[in-house]
Amino acid sequence: MNLIHLTLGWLAGIAVAGSTDVSPQWLMLAAVVALSAVPIDRSRHRWLSLAVLCFAVGGLRYHIAQPWLGPQHVERWADTEITLVGQVAEEPRRDDLGQQVVLVASQAGPPGQMNLAEGHILVRLPPYPPYYPGDRLMVSGRLTQPKPPQHPTDFDYRAYLARRGIMVLIKHPTSVKKLANPAPAWGLSHISQFREHCRRVVLRLFPEPQAALAIGILLGIQAGLPETARLAFATTGTSHILVVSGWNFSIVAAMLTGLASLIRLRSWPAFWLSLAVMWIYAGFTGASAAVVRAAMMASLALLARTVERQSEPWRLLLAACWLLTLINPQTLWDLGFQLSALATASLFAFGKPMERWLACERWPNHPVTAAVREALTATLAAQVLTLPLMLYHFGNLSLIAPLANILIVPLVPVAMLLSACALIGGLVWLPFGQWLSPIAWLPLSWITNVAMILSQPAWAALTVPVFPVWLLWMVYAIIALSWLRQRPDLPRPHDSVVPQRML
Repeated sequence: MNLIHLTLGWLAGIAVAGSTDVSPQWLMLAAVVALSAVPIDRSRHRWLSLAVLCFAVGGLRYHIAQPWLGPQHVERWADTEITLVGQVAEEPRRDDLGQQVVLVASQAGPPGQMNLAEGHILVRLPPYPPYYPGDRLMVSGRLTQPKPPQHPTDFDYRAYLARRGIMVLIKHPTSVKKLANPAPAWGLSHISQFREHCRRVVLRLFPEPQAALAIGILLGIQAGLPETARLAFATTGTSHILVVSGWNFSIVAAMLTGLASLIRLRSWPAFWLSLAVMWIYAGFTGASAAVVRAAMMASLALLARTVERQSEPWRLLLAACWLLTLINPQTLWDLGFQLSALATASLFAFGKPMERWLACERWPNHPVTAAVREALTATLAAQVLTLPLMLYHFGNLSLIAPLANILIVPLVPVAMLLSACALIGGLVWLPFGQWLSPIAWLPLSWITNVAMILSQPAWAALTVPVFPVWLLWMVYAIIALSWLRQRPDLPRPHDSVVPQRML
């Protein structure tokens, strides 16, 4: 239990520092007091002093990570027409309307008055031409600040961008020019360009909406899926299959393990090969917080297997969350990271109870029913902790989700594997990939058609009224107290139903 208290203390410190006006001086004082109490406290509750210490250090880490708005920050030109020169800092977020590019400014100012500048700017650009990390752009337009929410329950877009270090944006640039002497391309730029090439190959292998689905589960790009199909997946509670998650990493890890065994590769060379491939795949799919969390967990599990130690799932999850928030404390507010971590924790905590509950029913002794039970167990267990957060943010309660996940989830690994084979074939020789694509088209069509059919009934999903955040915290407190009351100790690895796809 000590590890969970220490990690929760660290996360709570970041959350409190980011949500309140607590000063670093008070946090530093709390850290000194807790540190001095550790050697004095000899009782079994010594972990409490350590948890307070982690709380204070986590809050201090948040304050250290805050951007410093110096005199050269681009925010000083807010609400004016400027021209800026900057470098694309990360993979642009592309959708059906265009691409959102984050630039790190090097020069900025009113037209004809360029000065040294610093800071991140979000620029909304048309979908073409595509831009990649490392590109240097000259952009002209009106620099504005994000508007605050009009109502307390509205999404705070200004706070969302501020947590990414973005204080200003250009919504409608008047001119965009890619400089003739761009900065030398770095590794992520090459990966991003190759990812775009793979997307174009997939579009030539499959018709829509199967192509958009294959792009989502392989490359992590959600743009291009027709709105009717997107709504169908949202209504049936299966939108999670459209994004890259730990499931994809477990499939990659299984393939690499099989390859290493086939070529009789020793443990440590196999470990470094698998580690390199998984992290290249993480960068290849956009390196979001949820993807990096899954890659970290998969890497830690792989390391534990290599050194022949038992990899306890709780320790892996907590270590991944701690490492991510240590690198960037703002990750704690990333919704994808929150849902991914909560889904994994929910499987660990409620997988076994859900399995026992379903075992009370009489199931036919057949491999198909066993697969159905596993899918239903994972779906219901993951919903315990993720459903309240999804209702708070989206207000959509899918009643058809259990049935949809039973019919769709088992086919996703098959669709992913066959689509990957078709993509690799298409990269080698396009006609060869087109010859393989009909085999992958079958599971892709099953997934999309089942989602479309199950989303048709009027009762498939209900709209939940907006509720305050304190009610969300109350629900989680009730869930946590109920779980702790039944299980005073953390479950051992064999007590949790942890499908490999959720690593």
